[in-house]
Amino acid sequence: MYIEETGAGDGDIKVTIDGEEYTAEANYDLDGDGLDETVAVMTDEGFVAYIDEDADGQADLVQTITRDGQVLDQTRFHEDSGEWTPEAPQQHPGGTGEPRPDDAEQMVIDTPQGDVQVGPATEDSNSDGVADTAVVQSENGNTVLVTDVDGDGSADQVVEINQTGGVTISHHTGDGQWTVVEQGQIGDGGQYAPNQAASATDDATWTFDEPELQPTSPVAEAGPAGRCVGEPATSADDDSWV
Repeated sequence: MYIEETGAGDGDIKVTIDGEEYTAEANYDLDGDGLDETVAVMTDEGFVAYIDEDADGQADLVQTITRDGQVLDQTRFHEDSGEWTPEAPQQHPGGTGEPRPDDAEQMVIDTPQGDVQVGPATEDSNSDGVADTAVVQSENGNTVLVTDVDGDGSADQVVEINQTGGVTISHHTGDGQWTVVEQGQIGDGGQYAPNQAASATDDATWTFDEPELQPTSPVAEAGPAGRCVGEPATSADDDSWV
Protein backbone atom coordinates (compact mmCIF):
# COMPACT_ATOMS: atom_id res chain seq x y z
CA MET A 1 0.00 0.00 0.00
CA TYR A 2 1.15 3.52 -0.75
CA ILE A 3 0.38 6.36 1.65
CA GLU A 4 1.39 9.84 0.63
CA GLU A 5 4.06 11.03 3.03
CA THR A 6 3.05 14.66 3.43
CA GLY A 7 2.42 16.75 6.48
CA ALA A 8 -1.00 16.57 8.07
CA GLY A 9 -3.39 19.21 6.82
CA ASP A 10 -7.00 19.74 5.84
CA GLY A 11 -8.56 16.38 5.03
CA ASP A 12 -5.42 14.43 5.97
CA ILE A 13 -5.50 11.42 8.27
CA LYS A 14 -2.46 10.23 10.19
CA VAL A 15 -1.82 6.47 10.14
CA THR A 16 0.66 4.84 12.52
CA ILE A 17 2.16 1.57 11.29
CA ASP A 18 4.92 -0.21 13.21
CA GLY A 19 5.75 2.98 15.07
CA GLU A 20 6.06 5.04 11.88
CA GLU A 21 3.61 7.84 11.15
CA TYR A 22 2.26 8.51 7.66
CA THR A 23 -0.42 10.83 6.37
CA ALA A 24 -2.90 10.27 3.58
CA GLU A 25 -5.74 12.38 2.27
CA ALA A 26 -9.22 11.21 3.31
CA ASN A 27 -10.98 10.15 0.13
CA TYR A 28 -14.22 8.45 1.16
CA ASP A 29 -17.25 9.18 3.34
CA LEU A 30 -17.86 5.77 4.91
CA ASP A 31 -20.59 6.81 7.36
CA GLY A 32 -22.51 9.00 4.92
CA ASP A 33 -22.40 12.20 6.99
CA GLY A 34 -21.03 14.29 4.12
CA LEU A 35 -17.47 14.41 5.43
CA ASP A 36 -14.62 12.22 4.25
CA GLU A 37 -13.21 10.42 7.26
CA THR A 38 -11.69 7.39 5.56
CA VAL A 39 -8.62 6.59 3.50
CA ALA A 40 -9.86 3.84 1.16
CA VAL A 41 -7.22 1.71 -0.57
CA MET A 42 -8.51 -0.47 -3.42
CA THR A 43 -7.65 -4.19 -3.51
CA ASP A 44 -8.57 -7.04 -5.85
CA GLU A 45 -11.30 -8.20 -3.46
CA GLY A 46 -12.61 -4.83 -2.32
CA PHE A 47 -10.78 -2.26 -0.24
CA VAL A 48 -9.01 -1.54 3.03
CA ALA A 49 -10.45 1.40 4.98
CA TYR A 50 -8.38 3.46 7.44
CA ILE A 51 -11.05 5.27 9.46
CA ASP A 52 -10.79 8.35 11.69
CA GLU A 53 -13.84 7.77 13.91
CA ASP A 54 -13.43 10.74 16.26
CA ALA A 55 -12.26 13.34 13.70
CA ASP A 56 -8.95 13.96 15.50
CA GLY A 57 -6.84 13.42 12.37
CA GLN A 58 -5.66 9.97 13.51
CA ALA A 59 -6.87 6.67 12.05
CA ASP A 60 -8.58 4.72 14.82
CA LEU A 61 -9.86 1.71 12.91
CA VAL A 62 -8.81 -0.39 9.93
CA GLN A 63 -11.38 -2.56 8.16
CA THR A 64 -11.04 -5.03 5.31
CA ILE A 65 -14.22 -4.73 3.26
CA THR A 66 -15.48 -6.70 0.25
CA ARG A 67 -16.85 -5.07 -2.90
CA ASP A 68 -20.42 -5.61 -1.68
CA GLY A 69 -19.75 -3.87 1.64
CA GLN A 70 -19.16 -6.91 3.91
CA VAL A 71 -16.61 -6.18 6.65
CA LEU A 72 -14.32 -9.19 6.88
CA ASP A 73 -12.10 -8.07 9.75
CA GLN A 74 -10.98 -4.99 11.61
CA THR A 75 -8.30 -3.80 14.01
CA ARG A 76 -8.29 -0.81 16.36
CA PHE A 77 -5.41 1.54 17.17
CA HIS A 78 -4.59 2.21 20.84
CA GLU A 79 -2.80 5.52 21.11
CA ASP A 80 -1.39 4.82 24.57
CA SER A 81 0.48 1.71 23.42
CA GLY A 82 0.80 2.50 19.72
CA GLU A 83 -0.51 -0.99 18.92
CA TRP A 84 -3.24 -2.28 16.63
CA THR A 85 -5.42 -5.05 18.09
CA PRO A 86 -8.02 -7.21 16.31
CA GLU A 87 -11.68 -6.96 17.31
CA ALA A 88 -15.03 -8.26 16.12
CA PRO A 89 -15.98 -6.78 12.72
CA GLN A 90 -18.65 -4.08 12.78
CA GLN A 91 -20.92 -4.30 9.74
CA HIS A 92 -22.18 -1.12 8.11
CA PRO A 93 -25.99 -0.96 7.96
CA GLY A 94 -27.14 -1.73 4.43
CA GLY A 95 -23.56 -2.28 3.27
CA THR A 96 -21.33 0.41 1.89
CA GLY A 97 -20.75 -0.88 -1.59
CA GLU A 98 -17.40 -0.31 -3.22
CA PRO A 99 -16.02 3.16 -2.50
CA ARG A 100 -14.72 5.37 -5.23
CA PRO A 101 -11.71 7.12 -3.75
CA ASP A 102 -10.95 10.46 -5.29
CA ASP A 103 -8.40 10.59 -8.04
CA ALA A 104 -5.64 12.33 -6.10
CA GLU A 105 -3.17 9.46 -6.50
CA GLN A 106 -0.72 10.08 -9.33
CA MET A 107 -0.48 7.54 -12.14
CA VAL A 108 3.05 6.74 -13.23
CA ILE A 109 4.71 5.69 -16.49
CA ASP A 110 7.58 3.21 -16.27
CA THR A 111 10.68 4.51 -18.09
CA PRO A 112 14.31 3.37 -18.09
CA GLN A 113 15.02 6.28 -15.75
CA GLY A 114 12.27 5.21 -13.34
CA ASP A 115 8.62 6.12 -12.77
CA VAL A 116 7.37 9.44 -14.14
CA GLN A 117 4.14 10.88 -12.75
CA VAL A 118 1.48 11.92 -15.26
CA GLY A 119 -1.26 13.08 -12.90
CA PRO A 120 -4.39 11.44 -11.51
CA ALA A 121 -6.77 9.30 -13.55
CA THR A 122 -9.87 11.32 -14.42
CA GLU A 123 -11.57 9.30 -17.18
CA ASP A 124 -13.27 5.88 -17.09
CA SER A 125 -12.26 4.28 -20.39
CA ASN A 126 -14.02 0.92 -19.90
CA SER A 127 -17.22 2.14 -18.15
CA ASP A 128 -16.64 0.07 -15.00
CA GLY A 129 -17.16 3.04 -12.67
CA VAL A 130 -13.46 3.51 -11.87
CA ALA A 131 -11.32 6.26 -13.41
CA ASP A 132 -8.35 4.64 -15.13
CA THR A 133 -7.07 7.20 -17.67
CA ALA A 134 -5.18 10.47 -17.31
CA VAL A 135 -5.46 12.99 -20.15
CA VAL A 136 -2.44 15.27 -20.63
CA GLN A 137 -0.94 17.49 -23.29
CA SER A 138 2.49 16.84 -24.75
CA GLU A 139 4.96 19.64 -25.41
CA ASN A 140 4.14 19.54 -29.12
CA GLY A 141 0.43 20.06 -28.44
CA ASN A 142 -0.72 16.48 -28.94
CA THR A 143 -3.35 14.92 -26.67
CA VAL A 144 -2.06 11.94 -24.70
CA LEU A 145 -4.30 9.41 -22.92
CA VAL A 146 -2.46 7.33 -20.35
CA THR A 147 -4.37 4.25 -19.15
CA ASP A 148 -3.82 1.98 -16.15
CA VAL A 149 -5.55 -1.19 -17.34
CA ASP A 150 -5.00 -3.41 -14.29
CA GLY A 151 -5.43 -0.80 -11.55
CA ASP A 152 -1.92 -1.05 -10.10
CA GLY A 153 -1.19 2.68 -10.49
CA SER A 154 1.24 2.21 -13.38
CA ALA A 155 0.34 2.92 -17.02
CA ASP A 156 -0.16 -0.06 -19.32
CA GLN A 157 -1.29 1.76 -22.47
CA VAL A 158 -0.53 5.16 -23.94
CA VAL A 159 -2.40 6.66 -26.88
CA GLU A 160 -1.22 9.84 -28.56
CA ILE A 161 -3.52 11.82 -30.84
CA ASN A 162 -1.79 14.44 -32.92
CA GLN A 163 -3.32 17.67 -34.17
CA THR A 164 -4.32 16.16 -37.52
CA GLY A 165 -6.13 13.22 -35.93
CA GLY A 166 -3.33 10.68 -36.27
CA VAL A 167 -3.39 8.05 -33.51
CA THR A 168 -0.54 5.93 -32.15
CA ILE A 169 -1.22 3.25 -29.53
CA SER A 170 1.61 1.78 -27.47
CA HIS A 171 1.65 -0.91 -24.78
CA HIS A 172 4.00 -1.43 -21.85
CA THR A 173 5.94 -4.60 -22.69
CA GLY A 174 8.67 -4.77 -20.05
CA ASP A 175 10.77 -2.77 -17.61
CA GLY A 176 11.05 0.65 -19.21
CA GLN A 177 9.94 -0.81 -22.55
CA TRP A 178 7.01 0.25 -24.77
CA THR A 179 5.89 -1.15 -28.12
CA VAL A 180 3.75 0.58 -30.75
CA VAL A 181 0.90 -1.87 -31.46
CA GLU A 182 -1.38 0.16 -33.69
CA GLN A 183 -1.66 3.36 -35.67
CA GLY A 184 -4.72 4.93 -37.23
CA GLN A 185 -6.67 8.09 -37.93
CA ILE A 186 -9.67 9.91 -36.50
CA GLY A 187 -11.86 11.02 -39.41
CA ASP A 188 -13.98 14.13 -39.87
CA GLY A 189 -16.96 12.36 -38.24
CA GLY A 190 -14.96 11.60 -35.09
CA GLN A 191 -14.70 7.88 -35.85
CA TYR A 192 -11.39 6.11 -35.36
CA ALA A 193 -10.10 3.77 -38.08
CA PRO A 194 -6.87 1.76 -37.79
CA ASN A 195 -4.46 1.86 -40.70
CA GLN A 196 -5.07 -1.07 -43.04
CA ALA A 197 -1.37 -1.82 -43.27
CA ALA A 198 -0.26 -0.32 -39.99
CA SER A 199 3.39 -0.79 -39.23
CA ALA A 200 4.79 0.24 -35.89
CA THR A 201 7.69 2.63 -35.84
CA ASP A 202 11.01 1.01 -34.95
CA ASP A 203 13.40 2.68 -32.53
CA ALA A 204 11.00 5.49 -31.64
CA THR A 205 12.62 7.78 -29.12
CA TRP A 206 10.49 9.13 -26.28
CA THR A 207 11.56 11.70 -23.75
CA PHE A 208 10.07 12.60 -20.40
CA ASP A 209 10.94 15.83 -18.65
CA GLU A 210 10.86 15.75 -14.87
CA PRO A 211 7.48 17.23 -13.87
CA GLU A 212 6.71 19.74 -11.22
CA LEU A 213 3.17 19.50 -9.85
CA GLN A 214 1.55 18.28 -13.09
CA PRO A 215 4.24 16.20 -14.86
CA THR A 216 5.15 16.60 -18.47
CA SER A 217 3.68 13.89 -20.66
CA PRO A 218 5.67 11.80 -23.15
CA VAL A 219 6.97 13.53 -26.24
CA ALA A 220 7.73 11.35 -29.21
CA GLU A 221 8.14 11.17 -32.91
CA ALA A 222 5.44 8.52 -32.96
CA GLY A 223 4.45 8.78 -29.33
CA PRO A 224 1.71 7.10 -27.41
CA ALA A 225 -1.61 8.01 -25.90
CA GLY A 226 -5.78 6.23 -23.76
CA ARG A 227 -7.76 3.71 -25.56
CA CYS A 228 -9.18 3.39 -29.05
CA VAL A 229 -11.16 0.67 -30.74
CA GLY A 230 -9.63 -1.43 -33.49
CA GLU A 231 -7.73 -4.58 -34.23
CA PRO A 232 -4.10 -4.29 -33.11
CA ALA A 233 -1.44 -4.30 -35.75
CA THR A 234 1.70 -6.35 -35.57
CA SER A 235 3.79 -5.23 -32.64
CA ALA A 236 7.04 -3.51 -33.38
CA ASP A 237 10.41 -4.05 -31.84
CA ASP A 238 10.83 -2.50 -28.43
CA ASP A 239 11.08 1.27 -28.66
CA SER A 240 14.13 2.86 -27.10
CA TRP A 241 13.50 5.47 -24.43
CA VAL A 242 15.76 8.23 -23.32
